[in-house]
Amino acid sequence: MTELIGYLASALVAFSLLTSNVLRLRVLNLAGAAVFVLYAGLTRAWPVLAVNLFVAGIDLWHIVSLKAKKDIFKLMEVKTDDPLLKNFLAYHARGIWQFFPDFDLAAVKEPRCVFILRNLLPVGLFIYAQEKPALRVHLDYVAEDYRDLKSARYLFTRPQNAETFEGFTDFVAVSNSALHADYLRRVGFTEEKKGFFRKKIQA
Repeated sequence: MTELIGYLASALVAFSLLTSNVLRLRVLNLAGAAVFVLYAGLTRAWPVLAVNLFVAGIDLWHIVSLKAKKDIFKLMEVKTDDPLLKNFLAYHARGIWQFFPDFDLAAVKEPRCVFILRNLLPVGLFIYAQEKPALRVHLDYVAEDYRDLKSARYLFTRPQNAETFEGFTDFVAVSNSALHADYLRRVGFTEEKKGFFRKKIQA
């Protein structure tokens, strides 16, 4: 049992290094350090216990700091021929395909393209079409390092976005990806029928 605890601690620390999300890395690393403290106490490995208590303290401090950090979000609409849009789509093509395997900008009729800026960095891209009274979501992609749902909550729930989506009553989205469907549920979409989701636009 003691050895299993040691293996678990090692696995948590190793797994934390595989994630690019800073907050998730710190949480997993904190969990690994806490399990290592337990392991060191059981085996009376006091140097290991001391080091991991120190590591856990550092991780906890960073987690609190990250949670307390106030990000500034803005929406920036761009034209379909904007170089930034083309470069973003090309750079994130593989990640976009994982969540939106059927996405093709050329196939979207009169697309509206909006960048989600986080501290002035373009971390997300939202592409939709006007199908009044609904707004049809064709792409809602956020770069991997920023997938903590803050961008999504700003996009879908903040009242200051009313001007951007004026005249629309609902967001609607079709999902052919289990990952994307799970994300939609987490940000407040309701699945009306298999693969079809809807969320009211807040006034």
